[in-house]
Amino acid sequence: MIIIWLILGLVLPATSGWLILRILEWKTPVLFRFERWALGFLLGLTLTVFVTFVVHTALGMALTFKGYLIVQVGLTFLLSIIWIPIRKTTPKIENRNCQLSIVNCQLFVRTIIIILAIWTLTKILFSGITFLMLTPPYLDDTIDNWNFRGKVYFTEERIRLDLPNEEGGLEINPHGSYPPAVPLAKASLASFAGKWSESLVNSLHLLWFLSALMLIFYALRREVNLLFAIIGTYILASLPLYLMHGSNPYSDIFLSAHIFAAISMLFHAVKSENPKERMGFFRIGALATALLVFTKNEAMMMYVPGILFILLVSLFLMKKNQIISLKQSIQIFSMYIASLIVVAVPWTVFKWMNDLTFGNAQSLLSNLKLSWHPAVNKSMAINTFLEGNWILLFPLFILLLIAKRKEAFRFPMLILTGFFFLVFLVQIFLYNFTYLFVEAMYQTGFARGLIHLAPVVVLIVTLLLSKCFERPESE
Repeated sequence: MIIIWLILGLVLPATSGWLILRILEWKTPVLFRFERWALGFLLGLTLTVFVTFVVHTALGMALTFKGYLIVQVGLTFLLSIIWIPIRKTTPKIENRNCQLSIVNCQLFVRTIIIILAIWTLTKILFSGITFLMLTPPYLDDTIDNWNFRGKVYFTEERIRLDLPNEEGGLEINPHGSYPPAVPLAKASLASFAGKWSESLVNSLHLLWFLSALMLIFYALRREVNLLFAIIGTYILASLPLYLMHGSNPYSDIFLSAHIFAAISMLFHAVKSENPKERMGFFRIGALATALLVFTKNEAMMMYVPGILFILLVSLFLMKKNQIISLKQSIQIFSMYIASLIVVAVPWTVFKWMNDLTFGNAQSLLSNLKLSWHPAVNKSMAINTFLEGNWILLFPLFILLLIAKRKEAFRFPMLILTGFFFLVFLVQIFLYNFTYLFVEAMYQTGFARGLIHLAPVVVLIVTLLLSKCFERPESE
């Protein structure tokens, strides 16, 4: 029954996501068929719960099965009306690099691909089923944040900020400052099933993990051959900490997939030589960047500004190289800003009206007292290189950056490396000089920051690794 309710609860959000992607692609499809469904599920669910949040807070709609259904059916219907005229005038063209068959590969390569695929799926399914569907929640953030808030939304049929505490009283829960996308998605599933089921609502995290894997596979497939695309996907799926979070009901993989969707679409847009395809990628990237605001607080405070800065640099270089005009660059940047306003304004107004902080559980700005914490760097180094969280990913990352430095820091690869180092250095500063040093000392917040960026790092590593095997051009 869990699978049935999961499908019924997600079919309309995923369909809405697929429809809005097709609308944004317009008459020039740029996504692979399965990539469109993976990204459609990811962005469609977030978009749907955002619209639900707006309708609930603005119009007082109850968070009941009927309320969720009205929003989902209405959104799907509206997007369908917009999509139908586009469909009639769009040629049936799939991405030209869509050949995924391994039949023509050498026997050795086919064997490697099959073994990696079977082993990866076995690990994911075993971990996911064991920890998400068969194990009662025991992690702090699950018990007092994501599932707790979702269960309250489901029971109370509204977004409630004053939640029961350990003494049996009511208090404003500090986690109420977090965007409600994850708990709303869980409450929506429970409403479709008619009861709260930990196994049902936790299964969402496995789907977000699988979405991240599919997105990095197709992002690589545009740039490298099938073998390297599978190797990159296998690397991401095999990172111990990433796999652990992918099979536990935390929200960091959820955020990680959204970050990757936003920055990878920007990367594809800049690399595209077809103006129509380029604009399709930019439009999808604008949507993914806007929805980041509704995922976690650090997205609005750190990742969205980072993406906007990289976007500005990219547009400047594209204008300098006469790839786009000044008018086009202004239009693209305006599109990103307009998309962000649509999502950020309702959520920001809600925060101000309810006196919610803009940090995680406490205000970052009001508590910003700078002081040096010398033990932080040692703790971060241990977490990154010595504990097995990332196996050999970061040593390999550093070696490839040195060996392929010309390619790594040359535009458009600079979009990926620049974004990583920009955000990573900001995190290093925060953990070294602010009260957030505790998050690094206990190896919690810092490790999660690397989880958020892991798909970007894997994409860089795999692209640079593939260049090591390229034959030098004959002179």
